[in-house]
Amino acid sequence: MLERIRAFLQSRGQACLADIAAHLGVDERAVEPMLALLEQRGRVRRIVMNERLCGGCTRCEPQARIEWAWRDNSAA
Repeated sequence: MLERIRAFLQSRGQACLADIAAHLGVDERAVEPMLALLEQRGRVRRIVMNERLCGGCTRCEPQARIEWAWRDNSAA
């Protein structure tokens, strides 16, 4: 699953948890620990979408305001 997350984020640039889970065909709860591990390893970075980045309507769920981006071209 780590390799599939890497490939998806490298191809997209960045994505929210829901998009990553949908791409993998798994529940978001299965992706969260994988992203936490990748973040701990310094492979992904968390981008908190603020009003400058997303328009600031505040209608999204808090977890939907976080996107993930791959940090480098190395493998998972």
